[in-house]
Order: sequence, then structure tokens, then C-alpha cells
Amino acid sequence: MKRTVAAVSLLAAALTGCSSTAAPSTSGATASPARQPAPAERVTRLLLTPADLGTGYSVREFDPAEGKSVFARSAQEITGDAPCTPLAAMTHQLPLGTPQAFQSRVVSAEEAPGTRIYVTLATYDPGRAVTAMDTLLADAVQGCSLGFTAKANGTSELYDPFQPEDTPAVGDEALAYRGVITVQGGASRPVRTTVVRHADVIAVYTAVGGAFIARPDLLAPVIEAQDAKLG
Repeated sequence: MKRTVAAVSLLAAALTGCSSTAAPSTSGATASPARQPAPAERVTRLLLTPADLGTGYSVREFDPAEGKSVFARSAQEITGDAPCTPLAAMTHQLPLGTPQAFQSRVVSAEEAPGTRIYVTLATYDPGRAVTAMDTLLADAVQGCSLGFTAKANGTSELYDPFQPEDTPAVGDEALAYRGVITVQGGASRPVRTTVVRHADVIAVYTAVGGAFIARPDLLAPVIEAQDAKLG
């Protein structure tokens, strides 16, 4: 797995030698700690919006659990080579590993008709995002890059060998690849995927279908817009 340069800084601030002429408070009241958002609320706040992308893009919600024709509504429904199922899950807007919460959005671009870009954002317990990237994803890419078959709800999908892509310089870790998926009895469709970890948040970007899928820079504006919100 290619690891980006981690821009991690530990800042310690100590206020010493400061004085104030203000009279001490006599109210006896103490400030309450700020309420931390629930994981689902946090994911909602972090997900990109149409305003983040600007003109030429549309963004709508996507919930695999509500889709009538989705391949799988949860990763547990996917069977096959166990190390490979995380790759199939991500392809279908399901999270890597076991997050606290996750949500997906579908992005469409006027300049890329027929192509859908899915963004799936997941937040994890401390340390779990690193484990998901460095164990689940790393093992899957290493063991399944030559292709595999995944099944769910009576449907099979054949994943052709993956081709590595240039990894964007974002996040603490990133991995990018492309491939082709063939549904049993159906047509083949190209897929381009980039996975990025920011601390305890993992973003999965998947571009599917359309002639514009061949453009290497197709995902770049979406990744940059989401990366800016993740900081």
C-alpha cells in the first residue's frame, strides 16, 4: 500500500507568565464541555455538498440499504473469497471494515455524462481506521488484485485484475486502482476507486460507467473538495 506523507503535528500550548486585571468570576458557574456530535451526525457534517463542488456538479444522497436493485445492502451479504469481499463492498458503497457510522453521496458532473461518482464516508473507533486500511484493504489488494468473484443475493460479479493508479497526495494514507466488473449474465463496466484515510475517517471514491471513466483526472475535483472538508 502506498502511504502518503502524514502531516501530523502535536501542538502543546502552555499559558505562563500571563496576568490579568479582570476581577475573578464570583458566579461559581463552570463552562460545560462542548457536546461531541454523534458519529452519524459527524459524517453528515463532513460529507461534501453541491456548494463544495460548485457549478457543473450535482450531489444527492445514496443509501444502499434502500436500493431496489443494489448488489448488496450490507457487507455481510457478500460471499466469496473472504479477503476479497471488502473490495466488493466498497465498490457497492458499503464501508471498509466496521465503522461507527457511514453515509454515501452520488456526484454527477455535466462534463462526464453517464458517469456516477460515489463518495462513501465512514468514521471509526480510535485505531480501527488504521487497521481497516493496513490490514483489510492491504490484504485484499495484495491477495485479490489478479481478479476474484463475489456473490450476493443470487447474483455473481467477476472482478478483472486491478491496475494501480497514481495515489493523490491527500490524507494520512491513500490507495488508488481501477478495474472492470462483469455482472453474471450482464455487461461489463469499468470502475475507478480511490481510498483515503484522514485520522479516524475513511473516504472511498468510486467512479462507475460512462466513456469518461477512462479519464485519469475524473475523480480529482471530487477528492479535492472532500479532502478540504476533512482537513
